[in-house]
Amino acid sequence: MNEDVKLNVAVPEHQRDVYDEEAEQMGFASRSAYVRAMVNSGRRDFGLDPQGPGGEATTLEDVIEQRIVDIIDDADGASRDAVVQEITGDIEQTITDCLSRLDDTGKIDYDIQQDGLVVRTEGD
Repeated sequence: MNEDVKLNVAVPEHQRDVYDEEAEQMGFASRSAYVRAMVNSGRRDFGLDPQGPGGEATTLEDVIEQRIVDIIDDADGASRDAVVQEITGDIEQTITDCLSRLDDTGKIDYDIQQDGLVVRTEGD
């Protein structure tokens, strides 16, 4: 059985606040879970195995399951509909925010001929 160990990393207070806000927006159960996801994402960008040899892979399903447990625990019980609404509301807002950022940076655009969103290419 793997035991968790703590890594202490110093960041400025304002950065911690940014991590907390982003973790909440993305539906992470904790700052630690969010920071682990960021580290693993960065490792992937460097072409590394984010979990290392023998590591445990965290899936979106794992994140959602933990979020479900946290929602129910925080509310001291919750209906199935309340849990679904809480999670889908978080996801819907995150998707809306991502679409806005992608549009603002010019990575996507609305194409009337396609009647939907398209990825912008160089020269568009």
